[in-house]
Amino acid sequence: MLKDDILKLINIAAQNSGYFIYESSVYLSGVNTKITVKIDGELPVSHKDCEIYSRKLSSLLDESGLLPGYFLEISSPGINRKIRNIDEFIRFRNSPVKVVYEISGNRKFAKGILVGVNENEIEIAEEKDKVLISYKDIVHANLDY
Repeated sequence: MLKDDILKLINIAAQNSGYFIYESSVYLSGVNTKITVKIDGELPVSHKDCEIYSRKLSSLLDESGLLPGYFLEISSPGINRKIRNIDEFIRFRNSPVKVVYEISGNRKFAKGILVGVNENEIEIAEEKDKVLISYKDIVHANLDY
């Protein structure tokens, strides 16, 4: 229950400051509770953005009185962030990516520019070839700057 209340505040802080949550976790431990949040936005997230969000979340946590003490760790997903779903593939079209995929039990990887995205597959332009990869075959993917 307490964790759910904290997660609600994490999302409210994001909405109120113009960001969205990429990932968050709460490790409850009394005055040593650790809250880790990765924020994202329409534009790349800067140190200043993390500071703005941190102040907003701290204010909400303090006002709520839910925790006797806590540590915040606020960051962006980073330049080599995971690409987790079709919406993120669409968002990062024309970006450099590395995708690990598996076909018939064989793991392979493709590294290049994400040039195509549709409801069934992605297309990566490598140095010499283009590779089509079905979503169902993707093991993991990330930006590769």
